[in-house]
Amino acid sequence: MQQPTNVSELRSFSRMTSYCSRFIKDYATITEPLRRLNKKDTPWSWENDQQVAFEKLKRELSSDTVITYFSPLKEIELIVDASPVGISGILTQEGKIIAYASRALTQTESRYSQTEREALAVVWSCEHYSMYLRGAPTFTCFTDHMPLTKIWQKKQPPLRIERWGLRLQPFNVKIEYRPGKDNPSDYMSRHPLKCDEQRNIAEEYVAFVSAQAVPNAMTLDEVKIESVKDKTIQKAIEYAKNGKWHEMKTVTDFKIDMEELVVLRSVKDELTVHNDTVLLRNDKLVIPKTLRNRAIKLGHEGHQGIVKTKSYIRSKVWFPNMNAEIETAIQKCLACQANSREPRPREPLKMSDLPSGPWKNISADFCGPLENGDYLLVAVDEYSRYPIVEIVKSVSANMVIPVMDKIISMFGVPKVIKTDNGSPFNSTAFADFAKFYGFIHRKITPRWPRANAQAEAFNKSLMKSVKSAFMEGRNYKQELFRFLRQYRATPHVSTGFTPFRLMFGREPVTRMPDINQHQNEDTRADEIARRNDELSKAKSKQYEDQRMNARERNINVGDRVLLRNETPRKSSTMYNPVQYKVINKKGPMISVRNDEGHCVTRNSSVMKTVDPDLMGNTPKQHGESDIEDYQGEELAERQNTSYAARPARDSRPPAYLKDFVS
Repeated sequence: MQQPTNVSELRSFSRMTSYCSRFIKDYATITEPLRRLNKKDTPWSWENDQQVAFEKLKRELSSDTVITYFSPLKEIELIVDASPVGISGILTQEGKIIAYASRALTQTESRYSQTEREALAVVWSCEHYSMYLRGAPTFTCFTDHMPLTKIWQKKQPPLRIERWGLRLQPFNVKIEYRPGKDNPSDYMSRHPLKCDEQRNIAEEYVAFVSAQAVPNAMTLDEVKIESVKDKTIQKAIEYAKNGKWHEMKTVTDFKIDMEELVVLRSVKDELTVHNDTVLLRNDKLVIPKTLRNRAIKLGHEGHQGIVKTKSYIRSKVWFPNMNAEIETAIQKCLACQANSREPRPREPLKMSDLPSGPWKNISADFCGPLENGDYLLVAVDEYSRYPIVEIVKSVSANMVIPVMDKIISMFGVPKVIKTDNGSPFNSTAFADFAKFYGFIHRKITPRWPRANAQAEAFNKSLMKSVKSAFMEGRNYKQELFRFLRQYRATPHVSTGFTPFRLMFGREPVTRMPDINQHQNEDTRADEIARRNDELSKAKSKQYEDQRMNARERNINVGDRVLLRNETPRKSSTMYNPVQYKVINKKGPMISVRNDEGHCVTRNSSVMKTVDPDLMGNTPKQHGESDIEDYQGEELAERQNTSYAARPARDSRPPAYLKDFVS
């Protein structure tokens, strides 16, 4: 053991000797010369007194009063430590030392992180004392590195530590933390025994995994061989050596890419020839054409974005038009396209015109289920914003159609009823119901509730009132009627008039006093309401489009697209990697079909156009018959509903539909 060279090392040595101090006779007297150097403001001076004390303590540490024989019946403790230069371990029983051990780190091991060095100290010490520890009852290993107590409990520890965990399996070891000030093994790890370079199994394991997990690297010999075969690079090498770039005009060899040669001439002052075979631009290799795809693939490992991939490849190699080739390669990477966010994810809002009069266009939707299992069927007049709410027990067509029949009997047959693609509205029974009364049933784009904004916006205020009633323990039906009474009598923010006024041509009588008895005589209500509605919608559209950075999407029939994942998890891709082909387009509502014939209709905002030759997913090419065979958007809408379509229990029409069915 080498002598301390400074106060810090002396204190570390003192911790080691104090651990066994009760077994060393006259310990205080022996250590007095050493303790003088520990005093504050005392200059470091290692004299003969200190050397004598040091040598005597070394003899005591290895004497029979400090070191004892191993007993398999006593509890075992292993004290380990690691420093940037070595690792050490002391085997003890009942405070007496069985053996000391240390070794220097190899050049590779000295580059480990502190956690890895401490873990290596545990593994090496256990294996060094394996004749005492293998097969023994559970023993305790003390370390002054707290993360080590939990690191082997992780599901996936780092590679080296995972490998070392396998080597610890023969030992019944329990790792516990002990502060460094109480660790007697510290001085030994900083003054280890020198040892020859030995085989490092952990490094071999890491090297094996790395070699199998990534593509083979590109070597300089490969660049030389392919550069010799590349006619363009060889011509550039010739011109770079003789400086006769003006002779490019006389080149007639069709194997030479003249566009690349022009690019090389533009950087001729930066070109250098190495060994007559390899071309360099400054300190970057000029990669021949046959190796460029491989270079891009190596640079794109880990699926970094365009900017970072370019930056990485530029730091290593160079070739003409590399920016365009890298961008094209990444655009054809299916994993990147499926996981990257579309820069313009939202279409601009399409504001609907105000209907010509009340009860012409109706928006319908469901709210629920409520706490008691009921559902609320909501119908809102798009002209007056007059809402109607009916309580139903389920959302089946057998339950919904009679309620809709009741609403129609009260207010008349509308021109259009707009709904989502829920199971009752997507049933054959509701289609027959619409045909019987003669109104148009318009179903919005599946999974796009913004298209039914009138009913969806009303549902927010409605559910707030209903939830408040349940929270306060009141009768929710009575609170519902109160809410509707207030809503119908309140001027709407878009039209400036109450829904009741625009629906019935007069103001409702409320519990509030009203002195303006002649307001219902204003014949300009329709004109004012239209102007207010137009201004309100224009303002909302401008705000929302600006907030969402909305842009028109250039998606056309025949394009290949990816659909945004509708049920994302943390581990799932942002877009479904299955490619679809656009077969029908109606404004922002687009119908697509994949190679297996599955049809989907969605808003264009959830789609991303992609290159049909994506890497790893080259789809079959369809002819024009794919579009001709498409029977209209109705098929796609029926196959993609926002509710799970449920088959009818009885194929016969219910009794109340006998008059509706021809």
